Amino acid sequence: MRILLRLFFIAIFFTIAGYIIYIETERYESASITLLKDLSKKQQMDLGSMLMGQTSNTMQDSKILELYMRSNEMFTYIDEKYDLSRYYVSDELDVVQRLYPDTSVPFYVASKENILKKYNDDLFIVFDEPSGTLSLKFAHIDRNVSKEILKSIIHRSDEVINQFSKENAQVALHFIEKQRIGNKTLFIGSIKKLIEYQNKHHTIDPNLDVQRKNEILAILESDLIKNEVEYNSKSKSYNLNGAEMKMLKEIGRTTRKSIKRIEKQLAGSNDSISELNANVFDFELLRSDMEFNKEIYRQTLINQEELKIEVNQNAKHLIVVSKPTLADNYTYPNKPWDVFTLLIILLFIYSILTTIMTIIMDHKD
Repeated sequence: MRILLRLFFIAIFFTIAGYIIYIETERYESASITLLKDLSKKQQMDLGSMLMGQTSNTMQDSKILELYMRSNEMFTYIDEKYDLSRYYVSDELDVVQRLYPDTSVPFYVASKENILKKYNDDLFIVFDEPSGTLSLKFAHIDRNVSKEILKSIIHRSDEVINQFSKENAQVALHFIEKQRIGNKTLFIGSIKKLIEYQNKHHTIDPNLDVQRKNEILAILESDLIKNEVEYNSKSKSYNLNGAEMKMLKEIGRTTRKSIKRIEKQLAGSNDSISELNANVFDFELLRSDMEFNKEIYRQTLINQEELKIEVNQNAKHLIVVSKPTLADNYTYPNKPWDVFTLLIILLFIYSILTTIMTIIMDHKD
């Protein structure tokens, strides 16, 4: 029994090994390294983002790009240029690797899903987080075709990543345009309220009114001092009943009267002080609302201009760090490794079966 089992496994080994060595289709792999770069602004992660486990924009865009490279849309683009749908059902591939239009085995049916899976099996993508690079590889029976397909994938991806960015910016631009109109309305409304207040209270700024009165008071007090000095100096040599002395005395009296009137206005009664404080408060509140709405409107305009630039420029580029290579030798299958792996697997299965058989025989005895 064991001899038959051993012969069975030997037959399986030589059958599969013969397929790997002599029949399995040899495929050549082209490799390239790319770097997705956003030239519009520096992409940095702050400490808070790192602690919260948030991904950088570069990583996010690279992952989106990877999904697109594996998507049906990218396959359709490549298929139109290199006819991969025909390639995967052609005699160029061996009987195990190709698909069949008329088979009843689900795994080998030449359906869109299976063809897309074959394409993804030949496409190798790895994102390296420290360097932010995408390593790309594609395998094909023709070394030149594998290189050209990889070049086309890179070229198409570079176009699409900018298209994604522009579409997002266009949506944001449409949204911010509505914000701009609303913020402009608020800003104009706050200006109108301030003007209405100024017209109602016949003032530009209550604070300026107080400041202006203090300045006038200071000038009048200075003039009064000059007047008194001049009057006292001339009183020693001039007739006090003379026209000039009377005029100086009248000027001093008028100046004192004006000073008292302004001082009374500034001091005021409790009601007038309360009214002044209320006016100042209302005015400052209206002015702060206007300044706040003005700043929001200004920032909206800046964001709108930035988005307009983003819509019209190609900010993101898939930079080719290492150009697609032309393979010298086939990459798949790795015949020595595959045969060795097959041998290890069969020996493992054989040892398990023989152990089970030994246990069964011992129990029978």
